[in-house]
Amino acid sequence: MHIKRNTMPKPWPIPRKGTKFISVPSHATNKGISLLFVLRDILGIAKTRKEVRYMTLNGLVKVNNKIRKDENFPLQVFDCINLEKSGKNYMLEIKNRKFILKEVSSKEAETKIVKITGKKIMGKRKTQMNLDDGQNFLVKEKFSVGDSVILNTKENKIEKILQLKEGAKIEIILGKHAGEKGKLMGFEKLIRGRNYIIKLDDKDVSLPYKTLLVIG
Repeated sequence: MHIKRNTMPKPWPIPRKGTKFISVPSHATNKGISLLFVLRDILGIAKTRKEVRYMTLNGLVKVNNKIRKDENFPLQVFDCINLEKSGKNYMLEIKNRKFILKEVSSKEAETKIVKITGKKIMGKRKTQMNLDDGQNFLVKEKFSVGDSVILNTKENKIEKILQLKEGAKIEIILGKHAGEKGKLMGFEKLIRGRNYIIKLDDKDVSLPYKTLLVIG
């Protein structure tokens, strides 16, 4: 699938001038950027789509310690790309409303923070936790939708639940404040639902749930 370059999501760190059409990730178009762009346009490891496809099909690229063979697979915030040949690891972050890649150690690349987007009671003692990246886990711990988890991607297990509560450390992942960090100070009631009051360095802002990620 392709879209016009001038309509691509704002976080993509790609010039808006150039070829008329560009390919998009296989899913999560507004929240991620494809391996193709990461390897070719950001890191410059490959020069063409053909070279990127060779790397993915031959198992040279992992995302969160899992081999991904589709060059259109999306990298989302806090996902790590693991490059087998060079031994380097990069984490996708967002800064000044644009995606950036930060080189991290192999130890840092073993975990990522993911938002909890759903829950389902499976029995008296276990609940299914649905994560924003599509994964599901059966857990005994209490949690709420909107909390985050620290996920060990190497062992595929949850290390810690980060609660969406007053005092929590927040990173804004969507909108004009994307990439900024702050503290959850309270809530603003709306006709339907509520917004969250986040204290940034220079001001307080009221933001919807979908723009926030608990990071501590």
